[in-house]
Amino acid sequence: MRIKVNIDINAKKILAARGLGSSNKVQKYLASEVVNQSHKYTPWQQGDLANRVQIASDGSQIVYTQPYAHYQYYGEVMAGRAPKEYTGKKLTYNGAPTRGPRWTERMMIDKRKEIENNVENFIKRG
Repeated sequence: MRIKVNIDINAKKILAARGLGSSNKVQKYLASEVVNQSHKYTPWQQGDLANRVQIASDGSQIVYTQPYAHYQYYGEVMAGRAPKEYTGKKLTYNGAPTRGPRWTERMMIDKRKEIENNVENFIKRG
């Protein structure tokens, strides 16, 4: 099961304010910043989840490709045969509380301004 992560930053607004239109180069940079900043928030046992991330060719989507990404993201134990069902029991995470569920959302709370500044600097460098 895959999980898609939507980036909650209005990239079009940032680009339009700087006269760049809809540059995929900036969108890709933004997506890579989200992935990089999320790395230390992503659940970690052997690193497969955090290290197997795909960014869409236009930078519009981030996909964690491990089959267990979905339940790790929502932080609930699943049980039974496929299709498994949530049990309501919370997962425990190595490296908590930094590493844990909804890692991109929590990272954005902590790192939004830094990401915005990094994207702005990337745009200025051209």
